[in-house]
Amino acid sequence: MKKSFFTSLFLVASASLGFANNLPVPVTPKLPPSLPTADPITLISELSPQCQAALFSIVANPEFFQCVPVAALLPLLTDPTLLPSVIKDPLHNAPKLLPIVDAVCADPKCSEKGVAAASQAVAEGCAKDANNPLVPLIQGVLLFYSPVRDVICFKDNKDQYCTVETVTTVLTLPPPPKDFKLLGGLIDKLAVAEPKFICTPCNKAMVNTLIDFFEEHPEALAIVEEVFHIGQEELFVAKLYGFLKCGFQFLDGKVPDSTIDPSKFTYQNTDDKSVASQQEINLFMLGSLLASTLVLN
Repeated sequence: MKKSFFTSLFLVASASLGFANNLPVPVTPKLPPSLPTADPITLISELSPQCQAALFSIVANPEFFQCVPVAALLPLLTDPTLLPSVIKDPLHNAPKLLPIVDAVCADPKCSEKGVAAASQAVAEGCAKDANNPLVPLIQGVLLFYSPVRDVICFKDNKDQYCTVETVTTVLTLPPPPKDFKLLGGLIDKLAVAEPKFICTPCNKAMVNTLIDFFEEHPEALAIVEEVFHIGQEELFVAKLYGFLKCGFQFLDGKVPDSTIDPSKFTYQNTDDKSVASQQEINLFMLGSLLASTLVLN
């Protein structure tokens, strides 16, 4: 009963925003444009002396080698097929990235002060080198370092990476009923998935980390939209799905301990009948409001 209530609200809300027939369809994201040469040394040699000095100051910082596993990251630079293969078939090829993730998570996280100083050094020293593809690449790495590092290093109660848990769960969700048809494929599976598969400590930790980051850094979301075609509209639909599937408290901006046993994880105060009732009222009001938008437009 409650699942159908949530699903109905999701569809009504989507329709009211003009998404009923135009929901963002999940497609394989495009990789950023590849570097024009497989030799990073050549690109570095093409940088201005000021930019080279800025990059050297970053590498020369003692913190750099304490928090960046340089040797482990080499496969990303030397194997151009690695990332495309993972994106094409994450279920089978994602394990190729585990040694890199292990190394990144084994090292301490780079400090916010250190990352900010590195970003400023690149911005000031490489201002005239914007056409060199290394510069925007480095700026992107520095901008997204903190949330990406957090997300890939979260682990569940079985000491498994949360990303592995979530990808495996989502890609192995049972198919929807035969008489249910929204957009097909993964969207339909997610729409009818049981909350226990979606509303996990891992997902709450990862999702809130990213949402908090994008709210604090709108320029980062603009980059994601330009490269992967995922922007405000898609983010809104994802948040709406989270609200209706898991309750408003699931996306409250708080990052929980991802190692909590999912069976003991309370993502909304359902034990309190008054709170649960209020949440249903809030959801009903949200659906009614969005539905009225459709009528008025």
